[in-house]
Amino acid sequence: MSPAPEPTAQRENLYFLRWLPVIGSVALMVMVAVIATRTMSELKSAIYWHQHTSREILAAQSYEDNLMNIQNSMRDFVTMGDATALALCQRCIKLEPQLFDELVNLTHDNPPQQQRLNNLSVAVKDVFAYDARLIDIYKLRGAEAVLRTEQTGEGRIIAGRARDILKTFSTEEQKLLDARDAAEQADYYNAERLLIIGSVLAAGLIVLANFMASREMARRRRVEIEREKLIAELQQTLAQIKTLSGLIPICAWCKSVRNDQGYWQTVEHYVHSHSDASFSHSICPSCREKFKDEIAKARSLGEKSPSQN
Repeated sequence: MSPAPEPTAQRENLYFLRWLPVIGSVALMVMVAVIATRTMSELKSAIYWHQHTSREILAAQSYEDNLMNIQNSMRDFVTMGDATALALCQRCIKLEPQLFDELVNLTHDNPPQQQRLNNLSVAVKDVFAYDARLIDIYKLRGAEAVLRTEQTGEGRIIAGRARDILKTFSTEEQKLLDARDAAEQADYYNAERLLIIGSVLAAGLIVLANFMASREMARRRRVEIEREKLIAELQQTLAQIKTLSGLIPICAWCKSVRNDQGYWQTVEHYVHSHSDASFSHSICPSCREKFKDEIAKARSLGEKSPSQN
């Protein structure tokens, strides 16, 4: 017996379930690719801002170094009359606006730092004004007058105010750099973890899909084997039917039939072994008329006659 055919709804359900892991794995890989792309974009942004903050710190350091050069060279001039120091001081003063503008441009997206730069601009103007006053004192009254003015501590206070603002500016930039470093590391970790988990899940779904496909192939092989077995049985049955319907050797006298093995059998036995037919014995009208005397005699002797139709 061949297996009963599966209902259409059941076949469609099995087909859907068989492809569900494959669809899931593909969807998962697409999702991982999308998230990975987004994560990489965030990493690129984090790297950019990391480099940007580093540039701000370096620019602040350059500005502070230039400011220190101005102060040192100015003091060398007003205390020792070093003309070379005065030339260096003037070059540094000319460079100051360029360095300051670079700081302003780098921090345009950071309002608190912009406010600190505004305060720094005011403080540096005070520093330059004090330096100009020292130079005038030196030119008018000499180095001793400059030293007396410096002893008041006014210059240290003015320069210290500018240095404190610069220090606060650099400290905030360093904190920002540390925070961006931490965010960058977290993004790297999340991207790595996402790729590992997504790859493992996708591989698991692919293995599941392969397992279900293998089961489906095995089921189809069983169905194919059963189908081939049924075809063989049908072919065997057809062969038997053809033998029964072909040329049958039968005895002209006793009406026995010779089978495939060469043995003689009665017609009833041969037909019964080659088909599902059976016989019910009776007598035809011509034989009844021909043998009516024998029938009557048999009845008179109490013999049982064959059952009639």
